[in-house]
Amino acid sequence: MSHVTIPRDQSAAMPIGNTPSFPEGTLKLTDVFHPNCIETIRPGTGKSSVISLLVRCLARAEHIGREHSEQLIADLLERERCGSSAIGRGLAFPHLRTRIVTCFVGAIGLAPDGINFGALDGNPTRLVLLTLSPWDGREAHMNLLSRLVSLMQDKSVSHHLNHNIKPPQLYTCLCDLDKV
Repeated sequence: MSHVTIPRDQSAAMPIGNTPSFPEGTLKLTDVFHPNCIETIRPGTGKSSVISLLVRCLARAEHIGREHSEQLIADLLERERCGSSAIGRGLAFPHLRTRIVTCFVGAIGLAPDGINFGALDGNPTRLVLLTLSPWDGREAHMNLLSRLVSLMQDKSVSHHLNHNIKPPQLYTCLCDLDKV
């Protein structure tokens, strides 16, 4: 599993297609997902291991306190037991509103070969976008999830993200999506 750091000013063109625009002041994807919180997931890795890896990545990057890692992992897995966050088309959005964080943070898992994340369509999951939101940020939490789902449902974005993208290219893509 790899960990990557990329300069924020690195950019590359990516076709965005008919991606919906979002209101001014919308939370930027690059404010939630940082370049040092993108992990490559090995084939055969299970859902609980992926969630654990991404939460520990957030702790390693000091976006959450290490002392909260186990509680966050347990809470995210409990949420997954209630229903899979893998919506299909290679995408999963494990998420949690919690009193543990005071700002929106996220980590991304890239599984180029796909993993079993319990997707609704039965297909392998290739992109896992884990988000943690402040407890009192319910509306912003829903807006962030809605935005992520909308962006990922754009065929050109989805195609680009689901076809062997590497962590540096993914972060560049997030930067480009923030400009839409």
